[in-house]
Amino acid sequence: MHLKQRHILNLIKKRAKIFPVLGILGVRQVGKSTFLLEEWKKINNANYITFDKKEIAQRAINSPEQLLLSESEDQTIHLIIDEAQKVSHIFDSIKALVDEDRRLGAFTLSGSTDFSAITGIRESLAGRIGISKLYPLTLREVTQDKFVSPWVSLDFISITQSSHKTIDKWIERGGMPTFCKLSDKDERINLINSWIEVICYRDLQQLKGAKYNSDVAYNILIYLAANCDRIVSNADLAQYISVSSHTIKHHLIALEALFIINKIPSIENPHHGRPKYMVFDSGVLNALRPSNVANLQARHANLICLLINEIYAQYEYAGKIRPKLFYYNTRGGAKIDLVLQTREQLVGIECLINDDVSEYRQRGMKSFLENYQNATGYFIAPIDRGYKINERMQVIPWNNIG
Repeated sequence: MHLKQRHILNLIKKRAKIFPVLGILGVRQVGKSTFLLEEWKKINNANYITFDKKEIAQRAINSPEQLLLSESEDQTIHLIIDEAQKVSHIFDSIKALVDEDRRLGAFTLSGSTDFSAITGIRESLAGRIGISKLYPLTLREVTQDKFVSPWVSLDFISITQSSHKTIDKWIERGGMPTFCKLSDKDERINLINSWIEVICYRDLQQLKGAKYNSDVAYNILIYLAANCDRIVSNADLAQYISVSSHTIKHHLIALEALFIINKIPSIENPHHGRPKYMVFDSGVLNALRPSNVANLQARHANLICLLINEIYAQYEYAGKIRPKLFYYNTRGGAKIDLVLQTREQLVGIECLINDDVSEYRQRGMKSFLENYQNATGYFIAPIDRGYKINERMQVIPWNNIG
């Protein structure tokens, strides 16, 4: 797979004119280093260092300000620092420098962990840093088509469609650049499992705060993958792994900070209801999932993974406020997969793995629309042309979601 140009570029360019420091976050191996070296560094004629190199990290530990001044040539050259969270006090030194010289776009910091969970960066660089997130490859990044954001505009008609082949491949392989280029399924699964071990047995231990048990984190992911199409409680996980619910909660928060899982609350009870935890990428989900999970169940969960990534990435790269995503599941059994909420709109979404949009399949959506009178509903189906069911419900082809 050749180098993919990432749609985050225009957003980063824009924020470089607003903030002295830029932050680019994303899960390990999502493509941050490649983007920084192959696109961002060349555009800015910047210097690049990474704290993955022990020698550089040690210099940052011993003399952070001296390192920053040296590598930025006394703040005349844009400086990119990859994996910046590995030397947390570098943020205080950057703060001191940008307060002395408020030059816009002076530094770019990347990290494989939510900065706020590790370093307190939101306090040390508050008002000085514009943070953006790089997501797994979107459908249009895979095909190298121009950026569009139908989930922002809710315009699914005027866009050029992706191909069924691209979507089927994405559902199986996911959007992680290192993994999705591998056509050999066994090699891909082996590589992903090795990567998961690095996340759980090394990266997890670098988080600050209470101690983490790598085996617990790994088994949480295995259980979530095996039960990918249902709501899993902390008690379920605690019983499966033989630890306390408090320990489970602690590790789920850590996995969120590492961007490995997405937490999807219930719209009916967002603060106290059971959230649904989704592994962030369908290729990773496939590698973690045991072989005895039904194919239809697996495909449905993968389609939801695809859609979550598309929605979050489209809002992010369009420079819009991140939307809230929920699931809908009433005590009476009515349910739909996702609810997208912004300041302007509330959208129910049901992912279908066939073209059956019968009255029976519409029950959950109709329940949702009855309870939320200002909402609209969309079914995502493997069809060639979209159509309206009525003024509040539409059916969208898979090909039009990104």
